[in-house]
Amino acid sequence: MERDELVQSMCRPGLLPVFRTHQTGPLMAASHAYWGTGIACIEYTMTMPGALELVRRAVAECPSGCAVGAGTIMDVATVEQAVAAGATFIAGPGCCPAVIEACHRLGVVSVAGAMTPTEIMLALQAGADIIKVFPAAAVGPAFFAEVLGPFPGTRLMAAGGISLANVGDYVRAGASVVTVLANGLAAPAYEEGRIDAIAAAAQALLAAIAAARRPN
Repeated sequence: MERDELVQSMCRPGLLPVFRTHQTGPLMAASHAYWGTGIACIEYTMTMPGALELVRRAVAECPSGCAVGAGTIMDVATVEQAVAAGATFIAGPGCCPAVIEACHRLGVVSVAGAMTPTEIMLALQAGADIIKVFPAAAVGPAFFAEVLGPFPGTRLMAAGGISLANVGDYVRAGASVVTVLANGLAAPAYEEGRIDAIAAAAQALLAAIAAARRPN
């Protein structure tokens, strides 16, 4: 999948599930639950035990047209390892120009973290494909509407503190995609491997995003 196509597939549903957990036993079943809702991209953070092997396994199991990304990446060496494992997008908590350059050299999407207009500007100048405003809860939805004034057309991702109650506010303010803690969205269901409950929670968020995108 080309970079532009992958960016579109991340933004189209507007929801990116991010797994960050030490309880990785239910991970594959939960990933399949998300893929089953039509979500094309899932992120695995490198803070999980055996994260690279989990990426390899997920890439082997994910449906055609779906993608697995690697998150919490802060150096070029880890970018290279994650891409070798099959990751097609790389996300970091902040902006590292060397990481962005490595992503583009290797043909994968770069998601760079930012929290101020200066950081957004630097990430765009470095060539980031998506700007992840993190932690989004610290600035709130109004921040997204304000910064899109000087940065029109920028694909902003809202990460941190997103819930069914507030997701519509972030989408209406201009977030192209939001992240949720994939193993925490329906935590008891995740722990028990109940994919129907996980899928239902994801579908509720997708419906809220779709409703917020409809013109008034």
